[in-house]
Amino acid sequence: MKLKYLIGLFALSFVIVSCGKEAKVETPEEKEVWSDYDFNDYDYTFQIDCFCTEEYREPKRIEVRDNKVFTVAGTPIGEVENSTVFRTIDGLFEFIEEQRKLNPAVEEIEYDPTYGFPTSIFFDISELIADEEIRYSISDFKAY
Repeated sequence: MKLKYLIGLFALSFVIVSCGKEAKVETPEEKEVWSDYDFNDYDYTFQIDCFCTEEYREPKRIEVRDNKVFTVAGTPIGEVENSTVFRTIDGLFEFIEEQRKLNPAVEEIEYDPTYGFPTSIFFDISELIADEEIRYSISDFKAY
């Protein structure tokens, strides 16, 4: 009887611990703040900090029109190399949710206190992999 009780208790604790390790994808309240503003046209400066070329790390002005990336550093999005890196603010929230599903070892996100958009995004998916960490910085936001 005691053995069945202990096995049941072990199984229950395993289920509870396992559930705690599943990726949680939550909508931060900052996303709700951002959504309430309903901006469709805005610009911001986007900078990537990674183990990559200097050109890639240079700050770039992103123009968003009709809630789509229109230009990157003055170049139409269709002509931009690695264009999928450059996202709308809504796209940055989607990126955060995608990364959270990977159960990152480290997550550091800061948000704008007024508009709620992320101002700094950092994920280290695996501490065992060197140089895969990337930080995205968003600044100089201007809505139209």
